[in-house]
Amino acid sequence: MAVVFFLLGCGLGYPVMVFAKNRGPIPWLLMPMIAYSIPLFTIGPHPIILGLYLPLAAYLLYVGQMVIRNPSAINEFWLNFGNEE
Repeated sequence: MAVVFFLLGCGLGYPVMVFAKNRGPIPWLLMPMIAYSIPLFTIGPHPIILGLYLPLAAYLLYVGQMVIRNPSAINEFWLNFGNEE
């Protein structure tokens, strides 16, 4: 049952990750992580709560390895992000 709840949490967290990925990393990734921490610290490490974190954590690891492999990529990203507004 724990696996089912974990997959349910991943399924609920994935659309949030896609929305945050399309909007920009800084405020839009931090807000869900802060919001997920409220039930994490009140309920505890329930599999649904841990599943919510997985898509965001995977995306942050992907961005982190992209920046480590090519540090100029983050500079290009912020230049493009600044030009869009």
